[in-house]
Amino acid sequence: MRFAIITREARDASGEIHDRMPAFLTPDAWDAWLSPTDLDDPSETVDMLMSTSETVASTITTYPVSKAINNVRARPVWDDPALLDPVEVSD
Repeated sequence: MRFAIITREARDASGEIHDRMPAFLTPDAWDAWLSPTDLDDPSETVDMLMSTSETVASTITTYPVSKAINNVRARPVWDDPALLDPVEVSD
């Protein structure tokens, strides 16, 4: 299996965290993106990717989580959903 992660300039809430974000596809664009045929106009495909990415980016929200998420030694379980629970941030 092979894959690539396409990144782009971050938008909306993603831009508050990092200057790059993954490009996103909305479900209505999946078939066109995964079509095995040659592209008639690659710029149309790039435009679709940019448009769908901005649609998804506008729905992203951020909130602080435990610093344990960034510390391999502090994580007892890699898939512990509690690591994504919001935490209070003191001033």
